[in-house]
Amino acid sequence: MNEASSVRTLRGRVWKFGDQVCGDDGIIEFAAVRDGFGKPFDLDALRQMCFRQLRPEFPSEVRPGDIVVGGRNFAHHNHVEVSVAIKASGIAAVLVESCESGFIRRALSQGLPILLVPGITRAVADGDVIGVTPATGAIELADGRVIPSPPFSPQMVRIWENGGLINALAGEFAAART
Repeated sequence: MNEASSVRTLRGRVWKFGDQVCGDDGIIEFAAVRDGFGKPFDLDALRQMCFRQLRPEFPSEVRPGDIVVGGRNFAHHNHVEVSVAIKASGIAAVLVESCESGFIRRALSQGLPILLVPGITRAVADGDVIGVTPATGAIELADGRVIPSPPFSPQMVRIWENGGLINALAGEFAAART
């Protein structure tokens, strides 16, 4: 990992959601995908159902690089398909007031950064364009103010920059063989 890549800032348009958003019955519809549990993901199906129960326009209007902002206890009760659906939709990062630690781990394993940012739902509005720098934890708001969040560790940055845990490990193993 070089120094320039470790301080990469993601910039995108905010999609704002509230508190207590359920992962399996809100972000996705787990009943529709549970029969595929343990099989390769149906990315098109996950993309089409992502957030549609909460924001029916989301699947057709989300753009690559957009950023999801969620409230307290965001994505509770979730399987890995939730993170896959969000990432497959083109979301670059998710900023939340709070969430389960498992959601952070499952998302990062897919290459999707989740940052805990207390006060974020009060600081942004739908459609704001904000910046997120996972390596430093800096969140640049639409008005130019910067608010902090806990930064990613170097290992987390490496996993994120490699697009997920499998890619990061494959790179490590390949480097060890040479």
